[in-house]
Amino acid sequence: MLTTILLPLLGALGMIAVGGNRQSARWLALGTTLLTAFVALALVHRLVMLPRDAASLAGVSWPWIAPATGVDIRFSLGLDGLSVWMFGLSALLMITSVLVSWEAIRERPGLFYAMLLLLETGCLGVFAARDIIVFYVFFEFTLIPLFILIGIWGSEERRHAAMKFFIYTLAGSLLTFLGLLGIVLWDFNCQDPASRVLNFSIPELSASLAATPIRPVSYQLLIFLALFAGFAIKVPLFPLHTWLPLAHVQAPTAGSVFLAGILLKIGTYGFFRFSIPMLPDATALCVPWLLWLSVIGIVYGALVALAQADIKRLIAYSSVSHLGFCMLGMFALNRLGTQGAALQMVNHGISTGGLFALVGMLYERYHTRQIDQFGGLARRLPIMAFFMLVFTLSSIGMPGLNGFAGEIMILAGMFQRAWLDEPSWLGTSLQPVSILAVSGVVLGAWYMLWLVQRVFFGPLREPHGGHAHPGGDAEGKGHHEPAPIADLNFREIMALVPLAVLALWIGLQPNYFLGPMQPALTAISDAAQPALRQAYHAPLVSTHELTAAEGLSRVD
Repeated sequence: MLTTILLPLLGALGMIAVGGNRQSARWLALGTTLLTAFVALALVHRLVMLPRDAASLAGVSWPWIAPATGVDIRFSLGLDGLSVWMFGLSALLMITSVLVSWEAIRERPGLFYAMLLLLETGCLGVFAARDIIVFYVFFEFTLIPLFILIGIWGSEERRHAAMKFFIYTLAGSLLTFLGLLGIVLWDFNCQDPASRVLNFSIPELSASLAATPIRPVSYQLLIFLALFAGFAIKVPLFPLHTWLPLAHVQAPTAGSVFLAGILLKIGTYGFFRFSIPMLPDATALCVPWLLWLSVIGIVYGALVALAQADIKRLIAYSSVSHLGFCMLGMFALNRLGTQGAALQMVNHGISTGGLFALVGMLYERYHTRQIDQFGGLARRLPIMAFFMLVFTLSSIGMPGLNGFAGEIMILAGMFQRAWLDEPSWLGTSLQPVSILAVSGVVLGAWYMLWLVQRVFFGPLREPHGGHAHPGGDAEGKGHHEPAPIADLNFREIMALVPLAVLALWIGLQPNYFLGPMQPALTAISDAAQPALRQAYHAPLVSTHELTAAEGLSRVD
């Protein structure tokens, strides 16, 4: 596990020797990401093969600051069902990010690929961390390479986008650190005075807070809001989303792929890992607000996406809508909803990562992303049109592809929370939320299919008459007749094929991916039920709720 995290770091250091040699830099980056993915997927396979009641994989656990000092901080790494798929997807999406940058990055390639590899190290560390300090170090570390990627290799407004991204996320994460420190201090005060130690172990804190919840609830609520500041900005949850469209549009293609595919999920992962299991009473009190904010984000993101003229901005706003679904399932706080949300985190990374990669490939050919300048491209670029349709159908939740399994479980979990938990004020108040959430599915299909129809079907319409550059050759020099636009090459196809295969695999066999998740997510959702019952006088839903597998079998 430590090897997996260190490999990209070593590759980034190797870029120093490469310097400005573009060919060597990109081959070193590709080799490093392939090796990292191989080791990461081997770890994923080991965890998947474990018995379901022992679905966790321990890594290293080295003392950092010894308990004798009164502080117990360990460099502790491990994987469980909550983190395993995001860990594997981080390694896989970085291969796509390197391949889509192959020809696009000509300025300072060594530094560019070094930043990509450092970003991968940070994300792998976040999902493997089992100590709060280790988690927070990696959590903050991810800001730096993405800030540099946007600020140097982004588009015209790259500096503004980079600064807005950095300020938003840094401000939120500092509040999150205070919240995490509040959890540690509560645990410290509950210990025997003779042997007190500041304990930062995530599993041990979860167990301790389950036995001795934070009291009074107002203190727990204050900590919850501090954690909420960083995690909700990272998601991003409406109305804290305003940094995301600008960052996506200005970022280089590789940055957009990894931002959408992995970095946004750090926010939802934080809610799963810390907020719900450690602060169940505060979570229960905030459930109506969180679910309403989630459904507002779903509808708002979809409606704004419909109004976009730039393809990349449209997909950026679709992320606001889709992450709203993840939050909706998570805070339904039942087994079906939470497992659907965790699966949808992976699904969104696959489908939206693929879509951003395709937009980058289209931009490399035509140097514009304006929808009204395209039409009928399926005749000229049939392979690109095929992959665009696959990831579009994946994104809108077509049965047989990955998006369907996640969305149907989220909606079923939400309807279960709103309609089957009577008599409960909570259920009654959330019935409009469950109905409005369905409209997000319809709107999502509308804006994505409309995008594909306008760009790839109808009469053929291409910028610059379908040539690489007006008035120049493929390199933009000379006065020769420019070459016509070509379809996807082998490298670009290889960047997309693994994501398309995963989209089909999850769509056809979702239980394979849900199985390792179930122990961790069941424990999280069940831990919240007593708090919900106390707050809203609702019955324990675990007495009659469906598991994810039962829900899918009934849908089938």
